[in-house]
Amino acid sequence: MAKRISIINFKGGVGKTTLAFEFAAGLARFYDGARVLIVDVDHQSSLSIVCMGATKWQAAVDNNQTVAQVFSSFGGSNPMPGDEIVHATRLNPTWYPHIEIVPASLSLDNIEIELTAAHQGGIDSEWNKRTLLSRWIEETEADKKYDYILFDCPPATKIVSQNAIAASHGYIIPVVPEAVMERGAPHLFEMVKSSIDARLQKLAKIGDRRRAFVPNTKLIGVVVTRAQEHGSAFSGYTNDHTRHLDSLERKWGDDLVTPYIALGTGVSASLAAGRPVYEYAYDQNIGKRGIDDAYHALTNELKKRVDAL
Repeated sequence: MAKRISIINFKGGVGKTTLAFEFAAGLARFYDGARVLIVDVDHQSSLSIVCMGATKWQAAVDNNQTVAQVFSSFGGSNPMPGDEIVHATRLNPTWYPHIEIVPASLSLDNIEIELTAAHQGGIDSEWNKRTLLSRWIEETEADKKYDYILFDCPPATKIVSQNAIAASHGYIIPVVPEAVMERGAPHLFEMVKSSIDARLQKLAKIGDRRRAFVPNTKLIGVVVTRAQEHGSAFSGYTNDHTRHLDSLERKWGDDLVTPYIALGTGVSASLAAGRPVYEYAYDQNIGKRGIDDAYHALTNELKKRVDAL
């Protein structure tokens, strides 16, 4: 059965899409035979465009072959899609032989608004609209086809994110070492545990059985991204980021995953090119700074934690 993971944060600009991309690529590249499916549920579709290229992504949108079709099936007015919404990526098949994506679309934002307001019968509609992804996974038997399914969530905990949490064995919170993250990450952790999971558990008692529903989604870890380095500093980071890293370490302990990922222009450039950092071993902005090795080590650590779920 596939291990299913959500990558989520309230706040944008924390490297969520980059982490999802590099983690998925790392699993496919460094673990021979690992089959990876990325499910983009962020209406901004950034990860979809990175993985597919703008032209193929637009064709998928025009042909109604995106994750939006999963959510628009609520109420029965549209059929639940099948494997036709799964697409190849543009990653080099020699290095990343078993990685595919279910892309998002900009219309997903409007669909979510409609989904939030829609009702189908009684209270069980609240269960049905939060387990649409679980249902799609069951009906397509995705658990049998992949070893890892990664959900790239939007910066919110609305219906689509709740769907991802409902289907995930665990979740990862990417953070930048800043004050707002010190407050936001604990709040998200408590919301998943005490609000989202708790509500889903109650709804599960009255709703249709979903084999792909996970009642207790566990924190895999908090991942530090975009840490600002300062070569002459004792800690290696700027004073501000050092202070917040110390605070994050005290708060999260072993749940704070190492290594930390440094801020760098090379990372955003490789993402824009649709190529993982692992292909830039000799680039002065990536390989010469050890960013590719850091992502490789981070992938190893996250995989250990995911496999232990």
